[in-house]
Amino acid sequence: MILFFIIIAIPCRLTYAQQSASASQMITVQLEPTIQITASGSSNVKLGFNNVTNYVNGVESGNQQFVVHSNRDFVVNVRANSPVFSYSGNAFPGPEMPVDNTLFLAVNENNTGGNIAGAFRSYAPLSANPRDLLLNCKNGDNKTFSVSYRATPGVEFPAGDYTVGVIYTATQP
Repeated sequence: MILFFIIIAIPCRLTYAQQSASASQMITVQLEPTIQITASGSSNVKLGFNNVTNYVNGVESGNQQFVVHSNRDFVVNVRANSPVFSYSGNAFPGPEMPVDNTLFLAVNENNTGGNIAGAFRSYAPLSANPRDLLLNCKNGDNKTFSVSYRATPGVEFPAGDYTVGVIYTATQP
């Protein structure tokens, strides 16, 4: 009988010999507001004028696509970086072609979940003053929109290259 008791007592004692310990941590993922806008094609758009009809009626660009990544709802505005085009050519002094009523913009495609500002549903003039382009856009990845440009310089300006920057700004209100 004594031997039987010793055999039973040993496994019970080994069970109590196991120990465990634990530790825990609280993880906080801290997300800051973030937004990015990029042109998905070339950053240079060229509009060529080679006959009187082009000068009078204007020339349109192809679609220019932009992509927005934002973790909050956003708006997009647009402006020219100058009220006049910079001129490169042989005329002296260089002419000052105004951007307003020469360069126009239209939103052709809108996949931002937002609304096109009324004027830009068709061609609206650009200026150096920021104008709302897209409103109430929804947060997310790869929110796209496409625009096209139309220039109608008329025939009073001499031949040469006329250049202006167009700045798109995406903002989280």
